[in-house]
Amino acid sequence: MKKQEIRALVETGIFVGIAVVLDLIFGAIYSFPFGGSIGVAMLPIFIIASRRGPKYGIIAGILYGLIQTMIKVYFLNFFQYFLDYFVAFGVVGIGAFIPKTLLKRTRFIILITVGSLARWIIASIAGVVYWAEYIPGEMEWVDGILGTNIVGSLSESMLIFVGAFIYNSLYMIPSMLLCILVGVIIHNRGVLQFNLTQRVS
Repeated sequence: MKKQEIRALVETGIFVGIAVVLDLIFGAIYSFPFGGSIGVAMLPIFIIASRRGPKYGIIAGILYGLIQTMIKVYFLNFFQYFLDYFVAFGVVGIGAFIPKTLLKRTRFIILITVGSLARWIIASIAGVVYWAEYIPGEMEWVDGILGTNIVGSLSESMLIFVGAFIYNSLYMIPSMLLCILVGVIIHNRGVLQFNLTQRVS
């Protein structure tokens, strides 16, 4: 294994560790009753994706998902486990396919947006397929805090489909915006390119 590859793997492990710590901190501050919290835990994964490319970005996302299973796993069967923890977190790094995210702030924002929305979609699909029985309860909670009437205005099947996307958006979209805000500050200071010898694009 080349020295640069070892360095990239070590860096990936460090940033995954940072992501786990950030998730624990923000989760301890406040977690949604049916799972999820608002924070910047995904930002280290986005940084790795930008610095090291899609290979390490996807690896970082999957590693983060695996560590999540050691902390707060919700396991029904292999396919739910795979979708919720491998795919949903792995896609966080796919924005690295966008070129020049290290050099162009706007492209780094797009990287964060693409990774966040991809995770939101996969997690919501997992909700529809595997967690449908909990969605009416989630929507009753949403109706209670927002003063809406989602439960009463949709059919049962539509409630499950729409509800999964609504519930996950309540923490994933604010988290994406926070990652963009902090990410722009980091990007403007040139932190993303710090001591980078393998990839500048």
